[in-house]
Amino acid sequence: MAYNSDRLARLVQDDHTGEVIDLEDQLASRALPGSDRVFEDLFRRTLTAWTSAFGGPNQPAAPGEVLRRIIAAARAAVRRLLDDLAGRAPGILEGGLGPAVAMGVRQGAEFVRAASGRRRREPRVPSVGQVLRDEARRVRALVVERRDRALHLLHPDRVTRWSHVLAGLGAARAALPAVRAHIAWVINTAVHEGLDAVVRATAPLRLWVAEADACVRCLAYTGRTAKPGEPFPGGLSWDPRQRVGRRPGVDGPPLHPHCRCRTVPWDPAWTTQGVPFPLALQREAHRSIGYGIGRPSESRAARLRAARELLRTIDDLLPAVEARARTAIRTGRFLAAA
Repeated sequence: MAYNSDRLARLVQDDHTGEVIDLEDQLASRALPGSDRVFEDLFRRTLTAWTSAFGGPNQPAAPGEVLRRIIAAARAAVRRLLDDLAGRAPGILEGGLGPAVAMGVRQGAEFVRAASGRRRREPRVPSVGQVLRDEARRVRALVVERRDRALHLLHPDRVTRWSHVLAGLGAARAALPAVRAHIAWVINTAVHEGLDAVVRATAPLRLWVAEADACVRCLAYTGRTAKPGEPFPGGLSWDPRQRVGRRPGVDGPPLHPHCRCRTVPWDPAWTTQGVPFPLALQREAHRSIGYGIGRPSESRAARLRAARELLRTIDDLLPAVEARARTAIRTGRFLAAA
């Protein structure tokens, strides 16, 4: 028996997405073992040396051998840490591609069984393509770029105050979230290669599924369908200011770094219990916009513009969603979700 729309949403948004995040975390922990702690120790040691030499972080440095030694130690640590990361991360990430593609195939097959109520044979797991391997290896260039930026800022001719050292070390540490974001991007792309293999074998359409608290761009796509091999419309967003001119179509998620959207196989002949699944996804997006359910990384202004656009363009909003959106626009803020 086919699942209802709520259970399908939980399967994709909770269970399947959670499995992908677990794989990302495993790879990140191997690529970045203890890196946050190591950088904290580096900041602390360098500050201690600066304070001992010059009296404190607010005191300018006196030119001479002591300053040169502090800078040289910081540069050597940055080079060692980031060179190690640049050498280690590509292989670890590339090794995760096969499991990610296989995960996409398995999850796609699970979704088809849940949505159609029929068990079907899983398609063959496709091999990892060269484009995906190249994208995994690009993590090295990403780390090297941040290493070189940090070494540029930590050049002896540039450092006279603690704030200069802090900027250089901060540029080096920025490699850590950049690597995590790249791992998430590549692994989600690999999972979608597996999902697309299931689409081609079992269904006439791909269905976009965003998280309930996704950004206003991703929420504009959720519930939409596209044929295999055909793109989704480009440049969609519930915030009109994010629609800048004509944009090319998008193949599918991930739409941006840390995007947790999925595309799953879909056949209009599959009849979920209650509200059809694509419509249920769109209503969930309307609720997210109307209630202002988002993440701290997205501005309240963007959410308010999205709520105004929702009221302008959707005629059959659920009454509670419409009331929340109108209240938010009138008061300039969203009420806490019940």
